[in-house]
Amino acid sequence: MLYIILMLFVLSLSFFAIIAYFYRYPSKGIQRIRYLEQVKERYAQQITGPKRLIVGGSDVLYCFNTEAMNKELKIPTVNFGLNVGLGMGYLLDFAKRNLNPGDQVIICLAYSLYYKKPYDIFSYEYYRMYDRKKLKRFSLKERIYFFLANFKLNLSYVQKQFNLTDSGAYVEVVGSKFEAKKNIPLNFPEHFVETDSIHHLEQFKKYCVENRIDLKLTFPSTLYFPDYIKCTYLNELFRYVSTEFECIGEPVIYFVPESQIYNSVYHVNDMGQLLRTNNLIDYLKVQEED
Repeated sequence: MLYIILMLFVLSLSFFAIIAYFYRYPSKGIQRIRYLEQVKERYAQQITGPKRLIVGGSDVLYCFNTEAMNKELKIPTVNFGLNVGLGMGYLLDFAKRNLNPGDQVIICLAYSLYYKKPYDIFSYEYYRMYDRKKLKRFSLKERIYFFLANFKLNLSYVQKQFNLTDSGAYVEVVGSKFEAKKNIPLNFPEHFVETDSIHHLEQFKKYCVENRIDLKLTFPSTLYFPDYIKCTYLNELFRYVSTEFECIGEPVIYFVPESQIYNSVYHVNDMGQLLRTNNLIDYLKVQEED
């Protein structure tokens, strides 16, 4: 009898601990994402007239120095890079609520965003903390999985410190902290298919057309591996997006050597950022003169 009472007590304690965690635990990683959003939105909202947003995951954060762009270009630009773990749907929603007629948006998406869920692991955790009504976007199975996965990630989270500009970009990311275990090719699906995330992208395109927003799409700076050149998925993806969107370049021209990588296959250092930013500036100068 005592054993049963103890078991019931432990189960009750565990239940209340889970409830307390769900409603009260502040994930430091999500707080950082929230802070990034606030910096970017604050800068975007003080712009009068047309603006340009560069939208994507953390690869955008590292890749595009919008301070340098704003010294060279007519249209003020904001780096709207956040985190790939939010999913494409979340990233496009964030962009949409900050766009006005006459604006321009450049979408630069890590390749996994095209085939993973539109609302992914970190969007669950963001909604748990800040917007619980949107948790209905997830199935019960997804809620349980993401709850447990985020719990594990929260225990091991370490905040990286970088210089964040007013316009939302990481700068002065010098050298390399690229671990050997990360020096492997990305694992792509065998073939490109139109996923739920692709449908979100198509709806975003429709929204931009209806609201006179100039939409362009480009590709992430990515550590080069020879396997990528003949990768069926990448070739089929480019065939699709180049038909549906105005593209800036193609995947192959944004493959970079390890000397330009900071700490992941998608995160460039200051050298990679300089080259990629200057490449985009050159392209946009021509566009602004037309």
